[in-house]
Amino acid sequence: MTLTVGYAQTTITPALDRPVYLAGFGRNRRAQSVHDELFVRALALRDSDTTVVLAAVDLIGLPRSMVQEIERAVQQSVPAALLIVAATHTHHGPDTLGLWGPDEITRGVDEAYQAQLIQTITATAVGALHRMQPAALRAATVHVPGVARNSRDPDIRDEELSCLQFVAADTHKPQATLLVYPCHPEVVWDNNPHITSDYLAALRRMVEQVTGAPCLGMVGALGGMMTPAMPGNTFEDAERMGVLLSEAALAALSAARTHIVDSVRYRRHVYTVALENPLFQMALQAGLLTGVLNDDGTLTTEASLLHLGDAAIFFMPGEVLPRLGLAYKEQMHAAGVHHAVLVGLANDELGYILPADDFVFPDNPFEPGARYEESMSVGIDAGPALSAALTTLLA
Repeated sequence: MTLTVGYAQTTITPALDRPVYLAGFGRNRRAQSVHDELFVRALALRDSDTTVVLAAVDLIGLPRSMVQEIERAVQQSVPAALLIVAATHTHHGPDTLGLWGPDEITRGVDEAYQAQLIQTITATAVGALHRMQPAALRAATVHVPGVARNSRDPDIRDEELSCLQFVAADTHKPQATLLVYPCHPEVVWDNNPHITSDYLAALRRMVEQVTGAPCLGMVGALGGMMTPAMPGNTFEDAERMGVLLSEAALAALSAARTHIVDSVRYRRHVYTVALENPLFQMALQAGLLTGVLNDDGTLTTEASLLHLGDAAIFFMPGEVLPRLGLAYKEQMHAAGVHHAVLVGLANDELGYILPADDFVFPDNPFEPGARYEESMSVGIDAGPALSAALTTLLA
């Protein structure tokens, strides 16, 4: 059985009749209006042995426990389906983790919205599974310099835009496009009170206008942090970044060959990592973050690998620094993967994931300075554990 794909999308923009605390910068940043809608965009993939749904959500991130609940709900309709929910990490959507409420002791999550979110993502994933059609694949990787920078290590940048386009098996008409770029969606900065998916809104819109098919945007190894390098922080700058990326993607895909995918292979690796960050421990104790620690003080998380023909996608549970991301791509290439794609914030949000030899926890995590990433990471073990997970998955 050759590849079949299905697609569905639903808006997940929160209503503003109740306080909406925007996640990603400082606390108590309340949304005042909606600049562009937030979405869950679900792409279902199936062959004779594997059924998996990739759902891109315009959110800061989701805890693994919530994704597991959604996957169980999807499996009530399609028992064989496996689910990957990857957050775009927009810094202008609702708090879905709990850290950006009105003050340091109040959770910023609207539990009613969170419950509705579970239902909406579930229904969208099931909807995609009910719209399956035979498909072929175009894959391309293109270097797009000058739109993102690494504010931690300026000389280490991953500027690859990964492009996967699914087309009808007979006519080769585009059915859906998946684009992945390693950069925080934060062109519009911390004084913005408007809900938006940032540069991803323009990226998706432009691709959809040209192809006539839906577009999903995901983010790669955006830690470090990889942040936009636009001239300013306006919506015009966000539009410009999205357009530049969309033009590069369309040009690369127009030159890509179309090939039949004869199998879909998906593996998931569940593992534990020590929760060493005292700030995260305090947030758990205060009820800002939700989650269950194992008896030994570790967190259970997961990574996974999806093979599609000569392309493979490594799904990572947090914000991986580009030095690790570049090494992961080299490792995937060495294992025979032609198009190596990395997707961050997939099925969990562990914060920043750093190489162990670059991890120095700040003396004062409340004022971390150049060690901000460490202050927002579960700990030094996160990088080595993820690296070990990729090795296991490739084996």
